[in-house]
Amino acid sequence: MNNEVAKTRPSIIMLAFSTLTHILLLAPVIYIVVLSLQPFIFLSWHVICSTLGVGLLTMEGVFCVSGDAYMNWKVSRMSRGLIHLILHLIGLLLVLIGMIMIIIGKIEYKKSHFVTVHGIISLISIIFAVLIAASGFVVIFDKCLYHGCIRPIILKIMHSFGGIFATILLLAGLITGIYTGWWPGTCLGRTLSVASFVVAACYIFLKPILGIISRCKVLFEGVPNDNEGELNNEY
Repeated sequence: MNNEVAKTRPSIIMLAFSTLTHILLLAPVIYIVVLSLQPFIFLSWHVICSTLGVGLLTMEGVFCVSGDAYMNWKVSRMSRGLIHLILHLIGLLLVLIGMIMIIIGKIEYKKSHFVTVHGIISLISIIFAVLIAASGFVVIFDKCLYHGCIRPIILKIMHSFGGIFATILLLAGLITGIYTGWWPGTCLGRTLSVASFVVAACYIFLKPILGIISRCKVLFEGVPNDNEGELNNEY
């Protein structure tokens, strides 16, 4: 039996923070998807796919491997890594579908492509996210590269840093989309949606950032190999 699943029960406060984070992600996603259905048009698919892909699946994919108290307590590291992979791949697929939908829509209405701040940020974020997703498979098979020129801890630092940066870009693309002329909701609803995403992101990115700092200390301060191996087994 994997000893990882027999961890100490997290405090009520940590469980409450995790639950609140899930709510902060889910609430604006539901709100935006409902708005996109009134009325439902072809471009609504772009909003739905992008919002679900970024605001829910991608953010939850990051949260499940590092910050969610219940997942860290009850789910093994390997299982969390698998969930992380599945959520990100599905999320990225939805984002790509959303991008295809907006391109088709712009061709139909004879509009320019990727000329707005939202369009440019979204395109850059998608390209970067695809590259980071590919690097994730390199991290999974890091032992194959250990005898080469790249240490596993360096791969994990690069993947973690790149993943955080890519997710921030994706979220920025989603938020700038909320501030386009498409938005049919109220100003208060828009402000609360953005605030909800930002607050949730701050909590979600906290532990991964601390993990990067810890690995950098191992890398640059010559911490014993046992500690390096322990950090390599964390997300």
